[in-house]
Amino acid sequence: MNEIKNKYLVFTIEKEQFAISLPLVQEVISYQPIYPLYDVSSYLKGVINLRGKIIPVLDLRLKFGLPEVAYTERTIFIIINLESENQSSLLGLVVDSVKDVITLDESEIQQPHEIGFKFKSKYIHGIAQYHDDVVIILDIQKILTTEEIIELHEQIKE
Repeated sequence: MNEIKNKYLVFTIEKEQFAISLPLVQEVISYQPIYPLYDVSSYLKGVINLRGKIIPVLDLRLKFGLPEVAYTERTIFIIINLESENQSSLLGLVVDSVKDVITLDESEIQQPHEIGFKFKSKYIHGIAQYHDDVVIILDIQKILTTEEIIELHEQIKE
């Protein structure tokens, strides 16, 4: 079990490398048509229909305050399993590219400092060195607030 716990999926957004814990990842898919949701935050792009499952899609670029880019066939969605208040749901994260699966021991992950980041450090679990690169490890559970998750579920029900 520890083997998979220490694995992370590395992806890029705007030349920065990020990682999320591999056990959260359901799958990685290429671009799918997005059906828009209305009256939601700009980074909540809509929903996709993945084999009969309706999955909300969040653009991490916009969540981090980076400029929006047009989606193409090369756009990647990482489908994750998000746990919140006795509820499990799938969420699609829009990223620029997926790079690798890496193994990191918890001792290799350093705590983030508040300065020097383009986005809020409250989303960051830590920072690690992998080969010659710096990888920012996200705490995916903190990307959406409870209110935003409730808002998403209400929009999908409508």
